[in-house]
Amino acid sequence: MVALRVYDFVLWIQVAAMVIAFGAPFLYPVILARVTNANPEALPGLYSAIIYAGRSLITVAYLVLLLACAYLASAASLWGEHWVAGAIVILVVLIGLSHVLALPTAKKLSAMAAKELGARAGSGSVTFSAEYEKAYRKLNIVFLAANVLVLIALYLMIAQPV
Repeated sequence: MVALRVYDFVLWIQVAAMVIAFGAPFLYPVILARVTNANPEALPGLYSAIIYAGRSLITVAYLVLLLACAYLASAASLWGEHWVAGAIVILVVLIGLSHVLALPTAKKLSAMAAKELGARAGSGSVTFSAEYEKAYRKLNIVFLAANVLVLIALYLMIAQPV
C-alpha cells in the first residue's frame, strides 16, 4: 500500500497549479501571432477566451499555487530561504501583471479587433490601426515578461540557490 503524506499531496497540488496557471499563457504570444497572420477574424474570440481563462481557471490556479507554496514553505521551515521569497514575490508580480495589464489589454484588443474587422467589410487583407498595434505590442511584452519570470521562478524552486 502506498502511503501519501500531506506534504507530498500538497506538492502535487502545487505542480498541477503551476501547469494550469502557466501552461497556456506561456503559449499565448505564439498563438496570437499565428491567429493574427492566418485568421485575424478569430482574434476577438481568441481574446475573449484568454480573458475568460484568465479570470476563471488561471486566477484560481494562482491562488491555489500561492496557498500550496505557503503550506510547503511552512511545513519544511523554508521561509528563511531566499529562493522561497523570490519565487513567491514572482508569483505575486505575475498575478499583478495578469490582472492589471494583461487582462485589461486583452479586453481592449478584443473590442478594437471586432470594431476594426467589422469596419473593413470583409474585403482585402487586414491592417489594424496604430492604436491596436501599440496595444498588441504591450500585451506581447507583458506575456514575454511573465514567461521570463515563470522561468526564473522555476529555476529558483528547482536549483534552490543560496
